[in-house]
Amino acid sequence: MRTLFIAFTLLLPATGAAQTPPCFSLNDTNTTVSTAVTSYGFAGENCRAWQVTSPNTIVVQSLQVYTRNTALTGDRFMILELWSDAAGMPGTLLGKGAWRIVNARPFAWQGANLDQLVVIPANTPVWVAWVDPGFSTPPEETGGVTMPRANRTAAGVWSLAVAQTAPKVRLFCTLLDDLYSVPFGTACPQSTGRFSTVFTNEQPTLGNAGFFFETSGNPSGGPVFVVIGFDPLWISLPVAGLPLGCMQNTDIVATLFVFAGTGNSRGPTCAGYQSVPIGIPADPGLTGQLIAAQAVPYDAGATTPLPFATSNAQRIILY
Repeated sequence: MRTLFIAFTLLLPATGAAQTPPCFSLNDTNTTVSTAVTSYGFAGENCRAWQVTSPNTIVVQSLQVYTRNTALTGDRFMILELWSDAAGMPGTLLGKGAWRIVNARPFAWQGANLDQLVVIPANTPVWVAWVDPGFSTPPEETGGVTMPRANRTAAGVWSLAVAQTAPKVRLFCTLLDDLYSVPFGTACPQSTGRFSTVFTNEQPTLGNAGFFFETSGNPSGGPVFVVIGFDPLWISLPVAGLPLGCMQNTDIVATLFVFAGTGNSRGPTCAGYQSVPIGIPADPGLTGQLIAAQAVPYDAGATTPLPFATSNAQRIILY
């Protein structure tokens, strides 16, 4: 997809909130991480999961782990999943989200919004699963707080690891946000009950020609309209013909037509995922400019006149 170079003059005061704290986390107070890398073999992508337990009831909307992958070229991905616990093993998939690997990104907290709101009652164990294509650094801290770990084979069979490890994980009760990058509005569920979401793991700094929005949770292989807007005063509006609760969360300056991926973490596409590059020029005159993106996936199971769902919008402010 071609990169969009933005030229505009509508300015917003250059303010931005820091990332919302997680509602539960483990081993996230430092940058100590494993020196190992995952295997890359004929068996396919890797998956490991850690059992975690929050002392409070939480409603999880997004996940992050601390990792990197600088070895693989081309479009590769990581996936985070949340699973119920079944007698000390991962049981039922509760929600998932994917994001694209960027080789230039150093060790960082990175992740995705989930395609479901996941309510976790207090003191109820769940499993956070991390899927990677290989040659990635496991998000584990040597000497950290350890948890039971399970591995999943390519055939989908779970087994407990002999040794517990210390996951560097964050569970958020909000959609992903960061300095000068915040979600806006709400998503409506598709006929499957899943949600399309928009987020970013990039910083909207001037001169970041590689900046991109990400959308996950879309129907695999399905068409998606991605709407780009600039209006900081926009309010969410219902759209006639869409399912009840589906909102337009940004003005429409440009619309891109893409297809959600169908593959796995090894690429070249990932099921339900697509990225939208927005190259940011190194122009100080753009400081404070807002850019918003929203996904509108086609929903084959919808019975409304307009068979689409809508995601949240993600707003960034250039700095």
